Amino acid sequence: MKTIATFNLPVEAHLARSRLESAGIAVEIRDENFVTFYWLAANAIGGIRLDVPDEDAAAAREILALPPPEEGVLRCPHCGSSDTHVRPLSVFGGICLLLRLPIPMTLVTVDCRQCGKTFDAPIAGGPG
Repeated sequence: MKTIATFNLPVEAHLARSRLESAGIAVEIRDENFVTFYWLAANAIGGIRLDVPDEDAAAAREILALPPPEEGVLRCPHCGSSDTHVRPLSVFGGICLLLRLPIPMTLVTVDCRQCGKTFDAPIAGGPG
């Protein structure tokens, strides 16, 4: 096994691991628990290590050097911008919350910061 990257935060290591595993490369994360509990000593031990088999090291470095994919980025249907803001709760949702009624969560309201228009987007994994 060869260390191809080091991280200070466990979430960064797991994001890199998921990118490599989706490409079919076996990955092992080392020192995650130590860094989580003794974060002041993270630099002393070299951080959280991402290890791959020796034969996959070059391919893994190339994959991690690629820009992250933009799948799942919410884009405005009017101008195509990804500079959007999801409203936390609609007026109807707020009324349901106050009345202790179930909140129907099939769509969210999204504001585009680029063109200023508003649109509804389906919730991933929601009903419908």
